[in-house]
Amino acid sequence: MAVDILCVGIVVVDAVGLYVDEWPREGSLLLFDRVEQHIGGCPANTALGLAKLGIRTGLVAKVADDGLGAFVKEQMRRHGVDVRGLKTERGPTSTSYSFIMLPRSGDRRIYHTLGCNGTFAPKDVDTKLFKGPKWVAFEGLSLMPRLFGANLAKLLKAARKAGARTAGDTALNSKLEDWSPVFAGCWEHFDVFFPSEEEAHRITGPLKPREVCRWFRDRGVKIAGVKLGSRGCAVETDDGYEEVPAYKVKCVDTTGAGDAFMAGFLTGMLKGLHPVEAARLGSATSAHCVQAVGATTGIPKLNRVQAFQKRAKRLA
Repeated sequence: MAVDILCVGIVVVDAVGLYVDEWPREGSLLLFDRVEQHIGGCPANTALGLAKLGIRTGLVAKVADDGLGAFVKEQMRRHGVDVRGLKTERGPTSTSYSFIMLPRSGDRRIYHTLGCNGTFAPKDVDTKLFKGPKWVAFEGLSLMPRLFGANLAKLLKAARKAGARTAGDTALNSKLEDWSPVFAGCWEHFDVFFPSEEEAHRITGPLKPREVCRWFRDRGVKIAGVKLGSRGCAVETDDGYEEVPAYKVKCVDTTGAGDAFMAGFLTGMLKGLHPVEAARLGSATSAHCVQAVGATTGIPKLNRVQAFQKRAKRLA
């Protein structure tokens, strides 16, 4: 099918444990209520979010030839995501997996294993799929070591050559001490770069949001932003800098909130909104995400998000 936005990068299966409010001591056991299985991984979450918003979307990623990989394919197809770019790796590897411990506060903890995302490389990407989409979004960038630096730059340039605009987002990687090799030679090829505040600080150092945006813009990013969690987001364009507050809702699960933001933001950009207005749409999409368990469960159709924007009150 024709695709308007193509998402490239990691795909994960999330096992969400509800509710995990304390840790057992070694050799002991604590009960929790239940476990739910969901799709995870930044580009996979964004792709599903886009599809739920009504955008024609595709995913370029890699899963293993296992039950988790089959679950990913079934879920993507069920929601209408184009999976021509979803490769299956056969061998001893496994599909990437996360165990998410969700407390009653909603602010989850995650244990993650890279699985076959750790071997995702340019050879796994069919660049012919870049022809046609208006946007190609590269996400989860810190968790794909074979897509660092020159390899990522090569794909960014290929997407632009095919006529697409490019977006970037990353994820936390507890074992990555120096983040500079991830983006070496890449900054000028991003039309949009929009990490979380913690991820941004791993790249830029502990700067204020305005300074983070300026840091990215000084290196060639066209539209620079930073997601600020419950405080909203910041974005800087040629028209200046603005902070967009979050919508006030009851938080059930923060899993995937940033990816839902990207789904809403890219939807806005696709529809010709100014980046600040696209960020407001991203914030509204994220507000729906956090009201349900799982990274994409709570995302509705676009008209419902827009109706919510009209009536919702913002945080100061």
